[in-house]
Amino acid sequence: MDKGRNRDRDDDTAPYLPERYRRHVNAKKQQKLIKKILITSGIVVLLFVSALVVFGGLPGIQLPALPAPPAILEPLNPPKMTPPVGPAANLTAPALLAITYGPGMQQVTAGSGLLPPEIAIDLIRLEYPAPEYTLVSVNLTGHAGKKIYEFMIRPRAGAENPAMITVGIDAISGEPYTPGQETAKTVAEQARRIAGNAFLYLKPDQIRVRYHTLSDNSRSWDFVLVKENVSILSGSLDPETGKISSFLLQVSPDGRPARPILTMADARTVADRTIAGWNGQIPVVMNSGLYEPIGDASSPVAGRYVFEYNRIAQDQPCDVDGFTVAVDSVSGEVMEYERRWSDPDNAFSFASDPVVTKRDATFVVLQNASEIAPQSVQSIQILTVRLLWKDRHSPGLTPRPGTIPLAWKVTFDDAPLRARSPPEVATGWVDVKTGAILEMDYRH
Repeated sequence: MDKGRNRDRDDDTAPYLPERYRRHVNAKKQQKLIKKILITSGIVVLLFVSALVVFGGLPGIQLPALPAPPAILEPLNPPKMTPPVGPAANLTAPALLAITYGPGMQQVTAGSGLLPPEIAIDLIRLEYPAPEYTLVSVNLTGHAGKKIYEFMIRPRAGAENPAMITVGIDAISGEPYTPGQETAKTVAEQARRIAGNAFLYLKPDQIRVRYHTLSDNSRSWDFVLVKENVSILSGSLDPETGKISSFLLQVSPDGRPARPILTMADARTVADRTIAGWNGQIPVVMNSGLYEPIGDASSPVAGRYVFEYNRIAQDQPCDVDGFTVAVDSVSGEVMEYERRWSDPDNAFSFASDPVVTKRDATFVVLQNASEIAPQSVQSIQILTVRLLWKDRHSPGLTPRPGTIPLAWKVTFDDAPLRARSPPEVATGWVDVKTGAILEMDYRH
């Protein structure tokens, strides 16, 4: 149903709402009317009972038990509120904790033309579901001529980024809003179309896109595909190139067989074709492939195959740049995809033949480890020794020309590291030209 038909059916001056949210608002109006009728009825019954008490009652009449009085509705702008239950799959008990209303919410009135706060809460929950996130407060603010609902959100304790975050929603359209998104080369509508075209087979009800900026050089459009009020796929794309950088498809374990249907070779073919189809013929080499089951040994469920690919620069593999592709072992669908390809070609130093041998690099790492933890040197086991570009750096940083070195990466463990839960692995990097330790990650 289009906007015009929605407006003709209701108030012509009301803001446009999608049909499912229009029904949501109308249902709330009906609930308020019913509660008013109940209150009025209760008053009449009470007056009738009072009359019976005063005049001694009427013989032969048995009064019915009075219903419990309905809860009194809170005013539109209370200092705190309990938001109504929205999509069942996204709102659980922690989502119903009190959320503080900021002073700007006093502007949200019936005739303001702004999205009702409870609808904004439902929408923000599609991106930040409970119990992973707690909505702390909401306020009505302005930016670039827009009215914005600004949410303060706290990630769950123990999360990777536990600090409080601020997230905005356009108070009229309900679309996600981030300051600065107007400067992106790929605008919001283009990002939404790219994400939709990439996953046509999922037939989502809606696609929500949010501009995310980590630094001046690290930006993305994050997108969420929603079906029946449940997030079914999330991902991100590069705002400069429009290329999809990553995505994760949610798959339910219900109804899946205990064992894979596809072989690892079949899944590898799917992964290879996915990388080539989305990026063309680019220099990569597969580093590893493994099978990840779902569930435990007592009740196994067919899982996925995960493949790691390394980018090749000057005939040598990178440590970080490359791809991760996970393929469903039952359907053959790509469940996860991550593209890591941030470094320019000129950032890699000239790859001459190594002066330091593999054996010498291993010896240097062992010697350094014995100085760090001499009590564990007898239990050290070398796991891998590989010649790689040492291209790990801070997100958003663009390395200067010739600054990424070629080095030996030595991974190892010892008895204390193996005893930890989960077991840990130490790493040492050795320069192929000088034999110097570039980095040592060995914590005791």
